[in-house]
Amino acid sequence: MKIKQFMGIVFTLSLFFSISACSFGFNNSPGVLEVDQTSIAQTVVVLQTQLAVQPTAEINPTSTLAITATLAPTSALPASTAMPIATDMPRYKAGPVTDVTYIDNTIVQPGTAFVKTWRVENSGSATWTPSFKIVFVSGDAMGGPASQTLGKTISPGQSIDISVSLIAPATLATFRGNWMLETDTGKRFGIGVNSDSPFWVQIIVKKAFAVTAASPSGPSSWSGTCPGLLSITATITSDAPGTVTYYYVINSVSSPTFSSTFSAAGTNTTSAHNYTVTASGSLAIQVYIDDPNHQLFPTTITIPVTCTP
Repeated sequence: MKIKQFMGIVFTLSLFFSISACSFGFNNSPGVLEVDQTSIAQTVVVLQTQLAVQPTAEINPTSTLAITATLAPTSALPASTAMPIATDMPRYKAGPVTDVTYIDNTIVQPGTAFVKTWRVENSGSATWTPSFKIVFVSGDAMGGPASQTLGKTISPGQSIDISVSLIAPATLATFRGNWMLETDTGKRFGIGVNSDSPFWVQIIVKKAFAVTAASPSGPSSWSGTCPGLLSITATITSDAPGTVTYYYVINSVSSPTFSSTFSAAGTNTTSAHNYTVTASGSLAIQVYIDDPNHQLFPTTITIPVTCTP
């Protein structure tokens, strides 16, 4: 600490001498100079005396003189925010596309002619002219045209119903045809983010399976000890192979459900069902086709029943 104080004294004296030297230019009187020098010498003696009597302080060799400056607080700058970059709307873009007819996986019989219609919105920035076309691009054409003009002006934001005439293939399978639009200069466009995806028609070609006739059969009358068993059957006609489920409706009450499998279109006579007779009276019997028709066929037979002691 003494060293620091001593250095302070030296600095002070240097300052005093500088001031005194500067005063020579303003006052050349020898008396004044002498008084100043004498005062300075006395000041040095006093400071030395004070320094000598002060206790020795521990000196930290690593300490340094430091000047502490108080900096005015600065306002934090807001973090830069990336500004979205505007992109131009595509000139030619289709979508959304709505199926007006023949939604995906509609069942169509082999060789059947049908008309597929899409409702297509112009979601681009340019107008579609009447010479724009719908064009087949891939998949199964299903007898459709290679291209067909729109024949109508469609402004951005407007929609148009586009129809093409098609024919279901003869093979039993799932078929899909992909279509796009084309400008009058031959540029193709469609749906999706990049306007390069097609829209489509997708059908399942399958033979229709339906029961065309169903009627019950049984004895003309029945008598016996009650309760007793009355045997009845059903005659069912189908227009295609498949399994038919059915049940009897007897006096408005449904029997358990049965099934009959057809290997080809034609008529089957089902296995006998034993109905339990509990009282004398008349039984009115019909056949209900549960699958595929969900239909109660009108043919009804009436069987008189007599319970004997």
